[in-house]
Amino acid sequence: MRFVIGAILGLLVGAVCAVMAYNAISQRHAYSRGLMTVMGQALKQANDAAATTDCTNDGHALAKLSLLADDIETAIPGDGTPDRVFHQYSMDLKKQVEAAKTSTCTDRKQALTDVKNACSACHRDYK
Repeated sequence: MRFVIGAILGLLVGAVCAVMAYNAISQRHAYSRGLMTVMGQALKQANDAAATTDCTNDGHALAKLSLLADDIETAIPGDGTPDRVFHQYSMDLKKQVEAAKTSTCTDRKQALTDVKNACSACHRDYK
């Protein structure tokens, strides 16, 4: 009987420790997930605004995208120095966001599609 109680207690303590370790490890990626979520929402707001007749009323979504694109390289876990390919994806995203900010209303939808494609290109390799 003591063996069964000890085994059950050991399994419970092991399960609690495993959950705590998992939560600690998953917190490492919280910033990058949060940044990607906010970028997705800003892109959605910009797309919704581009679909209206007054495409300039985007709720500052393109300004948010520009700021977040500048911060994307710091969001990756590790020592903070991205590899060459990730840096290229980051630069492509920044270029597309700046092109979308300066685009006219007629070209805004295509420019935002190019921003989405730049995001998808990176996600294809790194997500």
